[in-house]
Amino acid sequence: MVSGRVALGKVGRAHGIDGAFRVWPYADDFERFERLKRVTITRGPKSVETKVESVHVAAGFVIMQTDAVHTPEEVTIWLGGDVEIDAEERVQLPPGQYFHDQIVGLQVETVKGENVGEVVRVIDGPANDVYICSQGDKEYMIPAVDVFVKSIDLKAKKMVIDPIPGMLE
Repeated sequence: MVSGRVALGKVGRAHGIDGAFRVWPYADDFERFERLKRVTITRGPKSVETKVESVHVAAGFVIMQTDAVHTPEEVTIWLGGDVEIDAEERVQLPPGQYFHDQIVGLQVETVKGENVGEVVRVIDGPANDVYICSQGDKEYMIPAVDVFVKSIDLKAKKMVIDPIPGMLE
């Protein structure tokens, strides 16, 4: 999350001649794009807030047309950048589910109160996510399942885990 915005997907190549472009969503909810009215497109230090004119869900990606991009050449300016929304506009997740940016930065400790480090990234796995926790030069992989992750407190920025032998060695 940057400047109170959340990235929904990565800008891909142009689609057609009118400035439409592909968006590769970061999540599985492709239909989320159909409800968008405004987005911010960013690439490096450049950004533009724009009105969404049309969205079409395709096989594995989304085709988006905005009022800020009008030609295939303009699409190349944003290629590899992000399509973002204000953080307040993101969908509400069911209890116990979290966005990656909510998990990254949490302090991790064991149920016995031992400091494990900080979550530095989240890996999407086929069955479940894996939280990568770092402390100094050590990294630990914590499967995001109830057996290991006992609690997540976003306000306290804390995750409590119950590791099995060998998990933190």
